[in-house]
This record gives sequence, C-alpha cells and structure tokens, in this order.
Amino acid sequence: MTQDQARLERAMLAAADQLRIPLSVRAIQALAVRTLTLYNPPPDLPKVSVQDLTEQQFAVLLALAAGEQLSETAARLWVTERTVRDHRAKLCARLGVDTPGEALHRAQQLGLVRPDSGLPLPGQSKRAALR
Repeated sequence: MTQDQARLERAMLAAADQLRIPLSVRAIQALAVRTLTLYNPPPDLPKVSVQDLTEQQFAVLLALAAGEQLSETAARLWVTERTVRDHRAKLCARLGVDTPGEALHRAQQLGLVRPDSGLPLPGQSKRAALR
C-alpha cells in the first residue's frame, strides 16, 4: 500500500463515517485504488489517440461527454441500445478502465474530449445542438 493510498483511505473512512454512509473498509479500499488510478494513471497505460477509436466509439464517447442517455445515443446513431453498450464496453477496454464514467475521465486526461465542448454530436445539426 502506498502512502497516497493509505492517506486517501483514511480520508474516505472519515468522510463515510461523518456522512453516515454504510461502506465497508474493503469497499473504501477498492474506491481508493480506483480513485488513485483515475487521477494518477500508471505510466504503463496505453496512450490512445482519436485515430485509435472507431467512428462509432468516438461518437459514443462524445455522447458520454455531452451527458446523453443510452437510449438517446441509440436513437441518434440509429442503432440498438445493446450496440451502444457494446461500443461503450470496447471503448472502456481500449482506454483501460471499467466504467463509462472512468472512460470519460480518462479521455479527458488524454485530451480526446473537453468537458466544455460545445460541438454538436455526430448525426446532430448545429441548430439542434444549440437548443
């Protein structure tokens, strides 16, 4: 266990206790490891560029960045929700993370998307994006 992980675990335990959140020590340890991995990515993680993603994976990533729901993304891209889930899973694998939220954070770390992006989503007109 690193010093950063121990310090983060203590802070998370104190916060959970103060907020009366019923989390086990094991759950907090897992959260600490995931948090440190997100905010201090190991140097051996693959460097991913836009060219490494398929067009659909990038469209799903942009939808994640825009906060779009799964059903909205599926309808906009003319695919099923299952297909969007598959693209999300492949995107997560490519970025070396477990969840779509982590994928979005990692993509922001890598400069693939910006959190304040005002660009329209693929398949969406500029006028619709401004509404």
